[in-house]
Amino acid sequence: MFHSYLGKAQQIDFLLHSYLGKAQQIDFLFHSYLGKVKNDIKKIEFQKSNYIRHMSIKKPIWQQPWGYAESFTILFGILCIGFGFELVLPQTPSTLVFPINIILGSCLFVLIILYHFFFRKTKIHSFLSSIPLTISLISVLGILVIIMGILPQIPSGQNGLVQQLGFNQMTSSYPFLMINLFLLIILGFVSLKKTFPFKLKNWGFIFSHWGLWIVIFAGGLGSGDLRRLKMDVYEHKMEWRSYDEQNRYYEMPLAIKLNDFQIDEFNPKLAIVENESGELYEAQKPSMIMIEKGLVCDLQTWKVKVEEFYVTSGRAGNRYYKLSDFGAAPAAKVQVISAQNDTLKGWISCGSFNRPHESLKLNDELSLVMTVPEPKRFYSDVTFMTPDGKKRDVVLEVNKPVTVNGWKIYQLSYDDKMGRYSDKSILELVRDPWQPYVYLGVFMMMIGAIYMFWKGREAKIES
Repeated sequence: MFHSYLGKAQQIDFLLHSYLGKAQQIDFLFHSYLGKVKNDIKKIEFQKSNYIRHMSIKKPIWQQPWGYAESFTILFGILCIGFGFELVLPQTPSTLVFPINIILGSCLFVLIILYHFFFRKTKIHSFLSSIPLTISLISVLGILVIIMGILPQIPSGQNGLVQQLGFNQMTSSYPFLMINLFLLIILGFVSLKKTFPFKLKNWGFIFSHWGLWIVIFAGGLGSGDLRRLKMDVYEHKMEWRSYDEQNRYYEMPLAIKLNDFQIDEFNPKLAIVENESGELYEAQKPSMIMIEKGLVCDLQTWKVKVEEFYVTSGRAGNRYYKLSDFGAAPAAKVQVISAQNDTLKGWISCGSFNRPHESLKLNDELSLVMTVPEPKRFYSDVTFMTPDGKKRDVVLEVNKPVTVNGWKIYQLSYDDKMGRYSDKSILELVRDPWQPYVYLGVFMMMIGAIYMFWKGREAKIES
């Protein structure tokens, strides 16, 4: 029995020494691995210090790889060339009309594709599709858009620096067009880079970027084909001629007959004006109050009471009477009490095209007047006739256009001198054959943006 226990003890001692040897081996491997980690850390720190020392040395401009300095310099040069064209070249209507715009656009698209496939490994191509150039280009374009938002974008007869540089017509100026053309080229390279070779996970990026490319392409090349004309139509008369801003007349592929024109107006307002200048007196708010029969209100420092009010009236003797006649104007009998309790009474009227206006003089400086009624709604009952003999009856209202033979027809204005008695309706006719392609590009941008947002959300949830 003793010998058996001794044998087992020897076996346990043997196993203990073997495990101890393995532990020593593990300890050796751990210390060797720890040494390698320390060496790797030292190498990383050395490389980091070399990188910081290298970055502290300023890179000369135009030395590869190009960055933000070169990008902004190139864009500044493009802007200078554009402003030079704006100063030297005469202002002429856009010559990019069908079919010239189709030919030039197709050539540009083919050149972008050929350059991408044959020169995509060159340093110039890498720079043209780089982040610094893209960000710089978007920044410059954003500055031009801000200027466009600050300055009124209307043609001006003045010849100042703003007009000479095209800041009052930014979208048709040479600098804006050249920057957009450059953006079109850069966006094409960036989109092709992700499209070929095609990967399914990139389809959101591809959709959104090609959609933006189509919007810029169609909006820029299609500007010459955009036609915006006006047409004056009179009640019970047919019209088929329209005119542009230079009063040049064009025959349209449709005719319009105005059956009736109606205006709904708000009531006129009470206001106090300066006798010498006729300008509105605005010492206190509100400066104008809408008139109603029986109205009692405080206007500036006077208390005003409306005793009688007629929407349409005519004067007979020393007062106004309700009258439904051509040219009849609103009128009101008012009582005014000043801060000193002085009371004035009288009639006021805004007049019309054949009726004089009438005011109530408060003192040597100020008078109480009635403003011209503002339109609440105006609309035209028209009949459209096309060369194929079709007729269509429509009621045209503001912001509710009707499409006929490819033309969008808007209710624009009327004869404001005649007011509610106007028998003339001014319509706007717009034709933009490139608009469906712009909408297609916007739709692609939306689909791509929604997909990328959803994928980013999934990636965030997984992480």
